[in-house]
Amino acid sequence: MSDYKEVIKDKKLEAGNLMNDDQLAKCSGIIHTASVASGVAGAVPISIADAIPISAAQITMVIALGKVFGQKIEEAGAKSIIAAAASTFVGRSLIKLIPFVGWEVSAVVAAGVTEAIGWTVALDFAKSYRQEYMSQQNAKEAADAYAQARYYKKENKYDGSNEEAEDFSDLDE
Repeated sequence: MSDYKEVIKDKKLEAGNLMNDDQLAKCSGIIHTASVASGVAGAVPISIADAIPISAAQITMVIALGKVFGQKIEEAGAKSIIAAAASTFVGRSLIKLIPFVGWEVSAVVAAGVTEAIGWTVALDFAKSYRQEYMSQQNAKEAADAYAQARYYKKENKYDGSNEEAEDFSDLDE
């Protein structure tokens, strides 16, 4: 379980640096809710019986996290994302063979894995969101520069000095 705790700690720290307060609060609530649901489902003493409710909690979590960052995620996409993120957190089903203790450990592991997956996915969405935002900002700055150059050319603001003026003749093409 300490592996999950370390991953979660690192991901939360990174999220605090990458997300705004509103995004961070929403992600935290979504991930915590899914983790609790997964933990409850993981406590079911029958092996494999928890797979459907845990998967449902994780799929719902991924779709909700996508909405925080303006991503429309379908169920199939959510399953793919979970599979990729969860590939490092496998092997929890066999522990249920040990009565009581195994069921408790399974619940803790299910919650921890869900939380680790949640923060991993949230960070991926946040990085994508930030890249899109920066791309839009760069496009806006380029459009503003183009508009200023056109205005400069139209106004013919040459001050008569001996300095060579920039050629904006290609702007009308």
